[in-house]
Amino acid sequence: MKIIKNFIYFGILLSIVQPVISADIETKNILYNQMITEIRCMVCQNQNIAESEAPLAIDLRSKVREMVDEGRDEDYIKKYMSERYSDFILYDPPFSPRNLILWIGPFLFLFMISYYFFRRSLKK
Repeated sequence: MKIIKNFIYFGILLSIVQPVISADIETKNILYNQMITEIRCMVCQNQNIAESEAPLAIDLRSKVREMVDEGRDEDYIKKYMSERYSDFILYDPPFSPRNLILWIGPFLFLFMISYYFFRRSLKK
């Protein structure tokens, strides 16, 4: 009788713990899928590591999986990848002095072209 009672308690405990474990695994899978689509393959450069079959992309996917399983967050993974492979590996590079030209370059170019055409129209 005691064995049956222990099995019932174990079943109840398992039914309580199982959804928590499933939710944690689901959260990790969502983060993993998000991260591998936001990281650029350094070999292909026009694909993310989810789409690429290059050996480096396969290694990066396994590294991201390892970090997600360790409980690392999105910011840590992005920082790790950008420190190791430069900001080019991220499709959305952070605003920093190293890549300032990426952020202000288009506006600077637009200003220069507008100034050129404005001066040209004044001469006529």
